[in-house]
Amino acid sequence: MEVSRKVVELDNHSDRLNGYLLLLGLTYYEAVKYLLAKYGPATNDYFNEKSYSRFLRGEIKSITRRKYQRTFEGLYCHHIDENKFENLSNFDYIKKYRYPFFYHKKERLVYCDLFEHLILHTLIAEETNTEFGLSGYIVFLFPMAGEWYIDELDPKPEWMKICKERSYLNPKETKIILRKMDEIIAKTPKNYEKRTYSLMDLRKRLNLNMTINKTSNLE
Repeated sequence: MEVSRKVVELDNHSDRLNGYLLLLGLTYYEAVKYLLAKYGPATNDYFNEKSYSRFLRGEIKSITRRKYQRTFEGLYCHHIDENKFENLSNFDYIKKYRYPFFYHKKERLVYCDLFEHLILHTLIAEETNTEFGLSGYIVFLFPMAGEWYIDELDPKPEWMKICKERSYLNPKETKIILRKMDEIIAKTPKNYEKRTYSLMDLRKRLNLNMTINKTSNLE
């Protein structure tokens, strides 16, 4: 993997952690290109196109999804254009901003494990000055990694258990990669902390990770 943007100190870490650190050293599009090569392209669009059009016309209240999931392999599906638009798969956002179906086509999707997904959002937040990427980072991915691998809490859904196993790091390694990402995010605009608190409050109310306990200690 070519690192073209940052100097990455690998030290004597595991191969998996070193791989994540190298990925964190790439630009966003370099990371996407690497993951496409690693896991292969999507074979289905995210949504059914006819259903998507009917939803935009107000004829139906939800959109039929295609069989794009690879959570049975421990992989998440990430919209490549999340560095341009917020919450691309959220029905309320789709209705409000009327995102073109193009951004849900299979060519605009990439697969990744939990830490790779978190790295993608870190790179998006950094490169867009937190205009995009921060909500996924704060509400879902960063807390989930801390709960699973530092607090060692087990998620309830079976698919989450598979995802946890796929990207396993021990607590020490998890603290290293999370600290690196948090350092990158902390260098973004001054409104970062205020936005972080509001997003963390949202996460607690939604309990979307289904393992809510307390914020993990990275010390």
